[in-house]
Amino acid sequence: MPFTKGHKVKRRRPVKEAVKRIEATRKGAGKIESKAQLKHILANANRGDCAERNVALIWFLFGSLTRISETCRLEVKDVFTKTGDLKSVFRMKADYTKTNTSRDCALVLKQQRSALLAWRNRRLADGAMLSDDGSYGGLRGDSPLFLARRGKSWMTLAFNVKKYMTKEGEKETLRCASMENYVRSLFKRCGFSQGSSHSGRKSTASLLSDAGIDYGVIQMAIGHVSDEQTDTYIISDPQKLTDALNSVYSSVPPLGIKDKGR
Repeated sequence: MPFTKGHKVKRRRPVKEAVKRIEATRKGAGKIESKAQLKHILANANRGDCAERNVALIWFLFGSLTRISETCRLEVKDVFTKTGDLKSVFRMKADYTKTNTSRDCALVLKQQRSALLAWRNRRLADGAMLSDDGSYGGLRGDSPLFLARRGKSWMTLAFNVKKYMTKEGEKETLRCASMENYVRSLFKRCGFSQGSSHSGRKSTASLLSDAGIDYGVIQMAIGHVSDEQTDTYIISDPQKLTDALNSVYSSVPPLGIKDKGR
């Protein structure tokens, strides 16, 4: 708009939408108090017969800023290429999300990638839904990325329909109650009583903001809305995002402790 007499120029902050979303993450409870608390959460997740799965799931919440139930709906081919490499950006499909909107998410945090490969190796060792030709890192591409454990067997996680009200009326989403309950219970045992499915997302966004990371980079971390009809990802500067995430979590070991002690 051209300047005219009597017109008061509006001050606009960069990346307006990102600012709005980050400010929203600062409201209410649900953010970890410190990186030490995340170390405690990871160390406790790294226990029991599902340790590799649980650690990988926690890192998705904090590294890719995803919610629990949508993370549990990911398939192997969403994050692994057919040749077995881990993607650096993956698409969270609209069908997986509460908002029914797809977005591109980062998979660039070193600890998260390490944890995911450890979980892949656990599945290989247990023969859990393997590919016939060694594709997708040895796992079936159409199998769920995260599995449920029953006895000595791995199987598909169960989901139930959850209804909620929006301005547009009643909507439905699929909820993985077992993993949501596990994560909330884990958070509570670690003194994080206000933890929720949004906690990783809120915590990482706040840590990046507190570290003075540019709002445009934080927007990349939160996830760009994407078009599922194209294979082109729209995270504009993945190297900046890679550097920012690995910097903010540089002091957190992959398993919460320096040496694995199970």
